[in-house]
Amino acid sequence: MGIHRYSEGESKVSFDFLASETLVHLYSSNRKIASLLATPTDLTELYIGHTLCEGYGYFPDAVVACIENETGSLKITIDQELTVLEPNRGVVTSSCGACNVDGLDELIGNLPGFNSKHKAVLHEDYFEALESMRNLQSGFRETGGMHAAALWHPSHGLRHVSEDIGRHNATDKAIGKGILSNVEFSAETLLLSGRCGWDIVAKASRAGVGTVVCIGACSSLAADTARSLGMRIYSFMKSASNVGIGPIAPTEYNNP
Repeated sequence: MGIHRYSEGESKVSFDFLASETLVHLYSSNRKIASLLATPTDLTELYIGHTLCEGYGYFPDAVVACIENETGSLKITIDQELTVLEPNRGVVTSSCGACNVDGLDELIGNLPGFNSKHKAVLHEDYFEALESMRNLQSGFRETGGMHAAALWHPSHGLRHVSEDIGRHNATDKAIGKGILSNVEFSAETLLLSGRCGWDIVAKASRAGVGTVVCIGACSSLAADTARSLGMRIYSFMKSASNVGIGPIAPTEYNNP
């Protein structure tokens, strides 16, 4: 894309790669489920992951179709009957995932707890998994403007790396790829290239993922929700020589 590049006191017309961002409308039976600002890749995985992560249901055999509207936005349909959620449960913003509700009890009232056993994992394994994900972030490398999410398993390693302009969309895509691969989510760890807010913890909870590992910080609501649901968050993950800090929940898993 053409840009004006300012350098050494001069502005020159140049070219740069920008992260693609498109208005995407999700439909079921001619009813709009949600509208997202997303990078238009892995759209089938995005929708199938979104349905699970936002509480609509688990649809591994769904057929997803995409058409471009005259305005340039995308209309994505699914051959499943989805019930439109109440506004407070259908929040899909990329910033504050809980901006329309107050109080932790309200936030976690419809979220399932994690009841599986957390497996012991070496700290360095998580760090190396994040490093491997970073090396596969071609979109970020090209544009500097894309988030990533992926799944990681102690035996199967890193898989389903996904990128998007939005953190929540990248998470939906990674979960969607896991659904299509018949992944057992209770054994998986969700990796994030940035921070972890409440909305990401909620998505992981609905998918059945018990552990989130992120390069950046986690919010207070994310930490409180994880503790309440029996989940774990590792934030500011660094190498074993400079260990990650930040809320890890429950506290008995401080040293996995």
